[in-house]
Amino acid sequence: MKKLMTTDDLARDERFRRTPVPLDFLMAEEVTVEQVEETMLMLLGNDEMRQTLEQQSAGGGGPNIFRRVRPEEDDAPVFIKSQMHGIFMGEMQALEAAGRSAWDFTDDDELPWKFQFDMARQCWDETRHVETYSALLDHVGCDIGEFAENLFLFEFGCSDDPAERVVGVNRCLEGLALDVFNDTIRFGRSADDDTIWKSVDYVSADEVTHVRFGQVWSKALTADDPERRAKIVNFQRKVDRAFSLGGLRGAYDGANTEQFLPLAIEFRKLAGFTDQDIADVAGAAPKVKGRR
Repeated sequence: MKKLMTTDDLARDERFRRTPVPLDFLMAEEVTVEQVEETMLMLLGNDEMRQTLEQQSAGGGGPNIFRRVRPEEDDAPVFIKSQMHGIFMGEMQALEAAGRSAWDFTDDDELPWKFQFDMARQCWDETRHVETYSALLDHVGCDIGEFAENLFLFEFGCSDDPAERVVGVNRCLEGLALDVFNDTIRFGRSADDDTIWKSVDYVSADEVTHVRFGQVWSKALTADDPERRAKIVNFQRKVDRAFSLGGLRGAYDGANTEQFLPLAIEFRKLAGFTDQDIADVAGAAPKVKGRR
């Protein structure tokens, strides 16, 4: 079996559509509101969502990109479908990434066997998550492939260095998942939808463990090598910047209830994040010019 696969190697059936990875946008130190809006419309790749956002722009004040959507709003159904589909695709890519981690480094004699064991455990969890979100797609009336897939999670999460791999996949990708899940749980509770919030809460327990894998292994694999540790930290900052979605996730106060997708402070602390770790994630976001 091939090792160290690229995004082009990931197999999909005819239901799936892909959009390109917007590398320049994701790595920019400064972006404009217009760039964020244009990129998110491109990434969503769904006529219903684009039409909704364009209608909001026509009404003045710009589209509903930077704030949380509430269940009672007219556009809530399309937004929750978009979010569920994005999570479903993220779980697929997390499964693929964990599977690659379990296989890609089997010839590394310096890597403890428990590393592969933890990655295999994650594969089992991610398989359940894909099944759970497939059912949640049915629950919200969304079909697989209804929204486009972007492979930037796998693109930035995978590396030929196992320490970078667990930083990208476990600490950063799964950390982003905790933030998205926390927001989805809030939505489900507000909508009195037990199926949504209880299902996502169940999955979040696994994700806390996966993020902790990243915290533990990235440090364990670099404990005696300061130069490699510095390299890993730089890689971590790069991925955190990419996963800030061009500053879209700009509300980093865990108590915030208005702006879009704040950090899940409590979940991240359960996974071993310190206050400084959380500040580092928040600090990775670019400056957004002209934010309304």
